[in-house]
Amino acid sequence: MSNPAAPGRTLGGRYRLQSLLARGGMASVWRGEDTLLARPVAVKTLHPELADADTRARFRNEAVAVASLAHPDIVATYDTGEDDGVAYLVMELVEGPDLRRLLDEHGALRVDEALRIARGVTAALDHAHRNGIVHRDIKPANVLVPPHAPVKVTDFGIAKAGDGPDLTRTGTVVGTARYLSPEQLSGDPVDARTDLYGVGLLLHEMLAGQAPFTGDSPTSAALARLTTPPPPLRSLRPDIPPLLEAITLRCLALDPADRYPNAAALGEDLAAIAGGAELHLAPPGVDRTRRAAPVPVAPVHSPAPVAAPTRSAPARSGPARPARRQRPPAWPWALLGILLLLAGAAGGYLIVRQLTTTTDNRGGANVTPTAPQVTGAADFDPQGGDGENPDQVRRAIDGDPSSAWSTETYRNANFGGAKSGVGLRLELAADANVANVAVDTDQSGWSARVYVAESPGGALADWGQPVAAGAALGTTARFAIDPPAHGNAVLVWLTRLPSTGRLAIAEVRVG
Repeated sequence: MSNPAAPGRTLGGRYRLQSLLARGGMASVWRGEDTLLARPVAVKTLHPELADADTRARFRNEAVAVASLAHPDIVATYDTGEDDGVAYLVMELVEGPDLRRLLDEHGALRVDEALRIARGVTAALDHAHRNGIVHRDIKPANVLVPPHAPVKVTDFGIAKAGDGPDLTRTGTVVGTARYLSPEQLSGDPVDARTDLYGVGLLLHEMLAGQAPFTGDSPTSAALARLTTPPPPLRSLRPDIPPLLEAITLRCLALDPADRYPNAAALGEDLAAIAGGAELHLAPPGVDRTRRAAPVPVAPVHSPAPVAAPTRSAPARSGPARPARRQRPPAWPWALLGILLLLAGAAGGYLIVRQLTTTTDNRGGANVTPTAPQVTGAADFDPQGGDGENPDQVRRAIDGDPSSAWSTETYRNANFGGAKSGVGLRLELAADANVANVAVDTDQSGWSARVYVAESPGGALADWGQPVAAGAALGTTARFAIDPPAHGNAVLVWLTRLPSTGRLAIAEVRVG
């Protein structure tokens, strides 16, 4: 029988265990010393009673996954091995509490501290996602918060490499019950947006001092995620900026398509509010009929007023937005699955098998078109190229959502590095005060600025300053212009495309 991990034991002939730092569901973490390099380290040892083949594979996967990541906000992994039946990982030693301890001891955090932690976690996830790794277990216990050093994300034990095998069986999800995303609960595939849901849970708990979904048991808390929207943060803590509430709600959208498209977009918005930007964001997918107050809108780094994306669902064909599948109510089956399996979860880890899909509580009203009257449209491509499908531009103003004007297709979302943007120019019947511009598209994850001018020229500089802007927008965006701008021409200038490198605009309405 193997000797258990204990103070004084040396693993691999090199790593001497000194004192126990933490004990979790799968492993213990020890303060240790690398006797070869004479430096302090953290050593994670797998609990012997959990050392089956699958758990050992997950344990090894953590070392493989995180060893490929080098980022100041990710705990570094130095070594891995097995010594007389004890599987271990050797990691960077971080002096400081984890976020779970901070929340338990202090409750809600200051807004600036919550932003600092969220930005660190988001930066770590952006790096991991760019390297094809999804964490899948973002929770306070996996975020280390040293007092005078960068935030550190740890425990990639159930991470999924984008091009590697998933260590869970088909229809099976592994994670911590209290922090599972809706798609993890329902058994749907996970991707980077699953981690962004975790950031939303962290933000809510840091700002409100409590998780957004609670219950008498992990089961009831999990079910709440499938059947109810998160409570508005400002109803729990009114001093929170509206933008920060909206960012959190967007991360917590039930449908992954309604969350931020990637960690970089989330990081931009967190940086904007941390810098004091007077910007507001309304996340796609929020059911406004169930909110205590209207949510303002999507930010970019600009002092201009911004867009308020809302969702609509007109029938479309061709290049326009594909219809989403309807999600049948699933909570009875989810309840059955969770009740049967939660008891078998070890140390707070939940294994949920063959759950059906979740309900979809997305909402939002269509924007009603109003005067001034749009009489013409043209593509706007002043920085080179042969135009942006000029023969299609009338489709964006013909009142038919099944037809669309599309940009050219570029190598990436940044127009292949060839230009800073492309646009759609609208001609008005007469000079008018423009108060809003609504845009229906086929994809989310795009950014734009809106200009209003009288007799503009052929260069972007001729349009003056933008009157509204929005980033990480959904498939319907409404750019609010306050005060209204006077002119007889409107320019929707696209500054970033979806990840496909192309965007189709089905309808543009000016009000």
